Amino acid sequence: MSATGTESAGAMENGLNLRVVELLCSRLCHDLISPVAALSNGLELLADDDGSGAQEISGLLTLSAGQAAGRLMFFRTAYGLGGDHADALTIADVGSLVRGILDGDKTTLDWPDRTDRSLGRFGTKLLLNAAAIALESLPRGGRVALAIDGDNPVTLVLDASGAGAALRPETEEGISESASIAVLSPRSVHGYFTAWMARAHGGRLDVASRPDGVSLRLRIPSAG
Repeated sequence: MSATGTESAGAMENGLNLRVVELLCSRLCHDLISPVAALSNGLELLADDDGSGAQEISGLLTLSAGQAAGRLMFFRTAYGLGGDHADALTIADVGSLVRGILDGDKTTLDWPDRTDRSLGRFGTKLLLNAAAIALESLPRGGRVALAIDGDNPVTLVLDASGAGAALRPETEEGISESASIAVLSPRSVHGYFTAWMARAHGGRLDVASRPDGVSLRLRIPSAG
């Protein structure tokens, strides 16, 4: 499966289609609502607590606040104008952002943590979005590993492995070159956006599935 070729509906010439932007906003709200709702519930419990459960509630609040903060930092760079500072981020920095959205200890990240190499704004955003796809392909947790090859172009391979590992059907639908904007949903829009970004910047995204995992290969033409 690959994501190259001519983009439909003039999205590359005129910017990202408005419907895609709206769906991305819906997707982000969905991903943030869980930790924010947990914070709200924790505060309500704390208000009604007689003191006996304060420590447990405090732990819940700390965990939920950390999850919300991690996701906000990730989204700020992957989708928002916060990505303007992405030129300065190293691959190790990107790994720290990805760790911020891990689901507890269900998934481990095998990431080069001593590389000061930068992928540039586009490369950083593309890697973050591909990492999100890799993580969501592990419904029961597992391992995501990053391998780096080449210089210009640089090739990055994200390998996700674990029990039940598989690309979500909606994500596969969104990544497809034949994906129609009219039928995208909040569940498929992330795959579409990641593939669109690769094409729009002259890169390439290839996805391969196997019985025990999924591999995403990113070709980035330059670090800029």
